[in-house]
Parts: sequence; C-alpha cells; structure tokens
Amino acid sequence: MKTTMSMAALSFALIAAASSSAQAAAGTTASVVSQENLSTTAALQLAGRATEIASSRDMKICIAVTDADGHLLAFTRMQGAYAGCVEASIAKAQSAARFAINTITFYDLARKENLAIGTIPGILPAVGGVVVKHDGHVIGSVGISGATDLTEQKLAEDVAASFR
Repeated sequence: MKTTMSMAALSFALIAAASSSAQAAAGTTASVVSQENLSTTAALQLAGRATEIASSRDMKICIAVTDADGHLLAFTRMQGAYAGCVEASIAKAQSAARFAINTITFYDLARKENLAIGTIPGILPAVGGVVVKHDGHVIGSVGISGATDLTEQKLAEDVAASFR
C-alpha cells in the first residue's frame, strides 16, 4: 500500500511537472516581447550628424543618444562646450526616452501649470530632449545641451527627424 501511494504521488508529481513545463513554455512566448531599439551604429551616426549640424550653426554643445530605455549609447562633447552640459544632455535624453515624450512637454507643463513635475524622479522639465521614432515607436532619444533653449530644441528635433 505504501508503494502504491508512493507511485501515485510520484506519478502525480511527474504529470504536474510536465503540465507546468508545457504551460511555462507556452507562457514564455506570450510573456516575452521584443522591443525595437536604436542600434549603437545608428546612435553614433546621430551623434555625428548632431555635431555636423551644430558646427554649421556655430554651436558648441554636448550630445547624448540613448536607447528606448534611456541607456546611453553615444555621447559627444564638442570642443569648447561647457562642462556642465555633459550631465544635462544625458539627463535630457534619458528623460525623453524613459517617458517616451519630448522634454519640452514637461518644460511647458512646469511653466504654464506651475507644476512641481521636476520633483518626479527621471523627469527633466527642460528643452532639448527629443525621442527618436521608427514606425511610430520610440526607439531612442537625443539630448542636446550647451546652447540657448530654442537652438537646443531645434537641433534635437532636426537630429531626431534625420533618423532613417
């Protein structure tokens, strides 16, 4: 009787394990999604393009390019750019990517609505952080710092729009 119960328990355990494995395998496919992201090569090209455009506009800036999650892929500090623009450009790019929205939106909300939106971790209410999109999906971002607000914003928009 003890052997019969042990065999029954073992059989039950094996069936349950097999069922669980099958469910896990089926669930893995439904639970895992792929995310489109900017490639490192494309990020370096965008940083290079930003440098070229900035040079043609007599700007000395810092350029940060991130993936869709806001992780830095490329960074350039042009000769003569202020040291303070390093962290600012990275923070702008991270904020834009992580919230999938251009940082000028946060800037406008903070100014017009007098919101303390800048106290929310990760949100930077400043201009110059612009998302890069592919087929309507955010795949990365560009952060520009070191010039005036309007010129930073325009450059970031131009660089993001140049992505193909």
